[in-house]
Amino acid sequence: MRKITKTTMIAILCMVHCPIMLILISLSGFSQNVAINTTMSPANPSAGLDIDFPDKGFLLTRIPLSGLNIVAPLTAHVAGMVLYNTATTGSLTPGIYVNDGTKWIPFSPPHGTTNGDMQYWDGSSWTILNAGQPGQKLQLTSTGIPAWSSGTIPLLTTMAISGITSVSAISGGNITTDGGTAVTVRGVCWSTMPGPSTALTTKTNDGTGMGSFTSNITGLSPATTYYVRAYATNSSGTVYGNQHSFITP
Repeated sequence: MRKITKTTMIAILCMVHCPIMLILISLSGFSQNVAINTTMSPANPSAGLDIDFPDKGFLLTRIPLSGLNIVAPLTAHVAGMVLYNTATTGSLTPGIYVNDGTKWIPFSPPHGTTNGDMQYWDGSSWTILNAGQPGQKLQLTSTGIPAWSSGTIPLLTTMAISGITSVSAISGGNITTDGGTAVTVRGVCWSTMPGPSTALTTKTNDGTGMGSFTSNITGLSPATTYYVRAYATNSSGTVYGNQHSFITP
């Protein structure tokens, strides 16, 4: 009986399982990188997984999700998880979704359908704001959501800060245009954070109408940085002047 040497056995295995061996070699990659291709090219050194085919794409897992905040049919939210959603339900539409660890986020934000459509972040997802009409103004609502208004808004500036003490300061504003409707409230608002608004209790009410006004800022703390903006409100909404900052002694 002829003895089969180790070298002969390896040659036979290579002949019989050549396709499998090629795939295994291709998948083995180099170092800690993995390349999947038909050319036996090494993986890009900057890629953990390098897939390269001249006539084939990469097919993601296709799963019908139940909602942006619902993990099912998966078992847990995992940050970085990517899949193709096949369901149309609620705010879900078919497409690629990425998990941020707590919810699903569309890989591609919703697209507009009309010239002038815009996107804005509503706090949880990207939302389309349809184009407005000629003459309308884009304003922020009290909750920070953009909306079209048929009226016009006042124009104003914030007065420079003066009379600074450890507990108070003086500012004000100058309203040069009321926007076509009367200014019903005006004053300044302040905060230790940039962008103070009338949603805060730290604000003044300094009358109505156009023109300049003076505002007394009180209740401050020593050695603290404050930010101040004048505001004016008419039937179209509330707008703000430029921002000033100062530090109490």
